[in-house]
Amino acid sequence: MTTKRLEDLPVRRRRKRLRRRLKEVPILPSLVTLANVFFGFLAISKVADAMRLHAPGVEFAVVLPYFELAAILVFVAMVCDALDGRVARMTGQTSNFGAQLDSLADMVTFGMVPAFIAKVLIDYHAQADVNQLLKIGPKLVYAAAAVYVAGAAMRLARFNVETTADEDDHREFKGLPSPAAAAVVCSMIAMFCTRGSPSEIGSRILQPVHYDAIVVAMPGVLALLGLLMISRVPYPHAVYALAKGRHSMPFLVGVVVVVAVAAVEWQLAMVTLTSGYVVYGMLLGTYRAVFARGAGDDDDDDDGEDLDLIRPTPSRN
Repeated sequence: MTTKRLEDLPVRRRRKRLRRRLKEVPILPSLVTLANVFFGFLAISKVADAMRLHAPGVEFAVVLPYFELAAILVFVAMVCDALDGRVARMTGQTSNFGAQLDSLADMVTFGMVPAFIAKVLIDYHAQADVNQLLKIGPKLVYAAAAVYVAGAAMRLARFNVETTADEDDHREFKGLPSPAAAAVVCSMIAMFCTRGSPSEIGSRILQPVHYDAIVVAMPGVLALLGLLMISRVPYPHAVYALAKGRHSMPFLVGVVVVVAVAAVEWQLAMVTLTSGYVVYGMLLGTYRAVFARGAGDDDDDDDGEDLDLIRPTPSRN
């Protein structure tokens, strides 16, 4: 038995690791997306200012303006989120960098911020002071907020993996979109902030016990929204449904009525619209599960198998 000589042995050379370096980035769409993050951060800062400037146990009416402004800032961030993708397409600057930046911005503004604001609101009304509305342990509040945040993170990650640039993928969402979930939370907070205001329509229609129900239901709402975001419940793309195609005259009348109510009291209009959107998706999913089984299930299975073979380019949420 002979041993091989050193020069006969195969030489294994280390392959140079290829690193992709980002050389150019879109400027204008990225600035719009970063404005989304800025307004989300500003919303958290306002709630933090309320906690810093006022001692624990203070009446909620004292810190109410901070929460109302925080909710408004989240809605402003939603406008930026709706514009960044359109600005990128109009200027021809769509890119993977913009898609990833958009998802990270949505995670901050529509994932972390609403959960933080809602948790602080619950904490203000779960203490043994003049604001006590519900007796709930702090662990349950943390759990509800954590479910919401985790659901938003998984929702955005799944959206990037499953969604392609095909127009059909943007007509309907699989699971509640994170901006819609944030809109539900922030509209409820904004509606609660109108409590005791004689100039608001909601304070004339609703009783104080109804406002209390908003805070009492908030932990369950957070957990439900977190589960809906990672579910397969179908939700239509609202902007796409309004912009594409024609609609009936009653539909136009309904839109005009909603706009009129929003002009008078936008908090009540947003609560109605966002809650109706969530319920509509749940009813649509139930209808399809009961009356439209068969073809839809086969399509879902095929989509799952295709993900192992094709990695689509992430698209904007």
